[in-house]
Amino acid sequence: MKKIISFLRLIRYVNLLYIALSQYLVQYTIIVPILAQANAVPTLNPFTFFLFVFSTVLIAAAGYIINDYFDVRIDVINKPERIFIDRTIRRRTAMVLHQLFTGVGVLLSLYAAHRAHNVKLGFIHATIAGLLWFYSTSYKRRMLIGNIMISLLTAMVILIVVLYERQLFYPESPAINAAAYSIFIIIFFYFLFAFLISMIRELVKDMEDVKGDEYYGCRTLPIAIGIKKTKLVVFGIAALILSFLIYLQLRQVRGGDFISVLNIFTTLEVPIGIACYLLYKADSKKQYSLVSSVIKLIMLMGILTMVYFYYLMKK
Repeated sequence: MKKIISFLRLIRYVNLLYIALSQYLVQYTIIVPILAQANAVPTLNPFTFFLFVFSTVLIAAAGYIINDYFDVRIDVINKPERIFIDRTIRRRTAMVLHQLFTGVGVLLSLYAAHRAHNVKLGFIHATIAGLLWFYSTSYKRRMLIGNIMISLLTAMVILIVVLYERQLFYPESPAINAAAYSIFIIIFFYFLFAFLISMIRELVKDMEDVKGDEYYGCRTLPIAIGIKKTKLVVFGIAALILSFLIYLQLRQVRGGDFISVLNIFTTLEVPIGIACYLLYKADSKKQYSLVSSVIKLIMLMGILTMVYFYYLMKK
């Protein structure tokens, strides 16, 4: 039982659930309903879409494994209670699991790409697997490069679902063309939100791990410019997100939809404000960890807004 729990924590099973939930909600609360209004059906059937999501989850799990594989020494300082490799899971087993998950994930993505009539799409998962490897071995120790890379890959979880929808790129009627335009706009907003909120979380994690990172010669932003200036960068990104949310609220106000305005305020803007306040007061590892947890909750709330807007669209 101890090994199973260690394995689940090693692959960050909660994060994997976030990934699967995000892709399913993009497909079934945005793409499928909007295509249905144009009398079109999605390119991937439910079973193939499940394989597509499973391939993404496997690639992400492999990324978490290889990240911990190369971080064992740093984690002795940063996260001693979360070291599983060399304790309950052998290094060789971890490497075999990484290769197995990556291989199966890429094969499943190639199959889904074949069913989407574009095999080239399958190489996106292979490229992401490669980037996760280089992130773990090198880029995460460089200032901002690793933060930007992992934030883009997180946002790609949403964008990649659209790339597999052939009809959005080759519309067969004006109605599908209009549906594609609507879907691209919505996905762009979610992609942008996912990228920016991930950037905040990555920078907060760097502040939380500054002791071990500095000891092993990493050049993260808090080490390069200091904690106070990094907090200012985070507040700047948070202000950008809030500006973007206020823009969306103004659009809803013009349509007389005040419930959505209130929904965005309570589920996203207030928690972002709380996270910024907690970050402003934070000066210990435990407090940075609390900020990171609040941001993770904001991510979940952001994902669940898709359900809200789905029911709004169905009314």
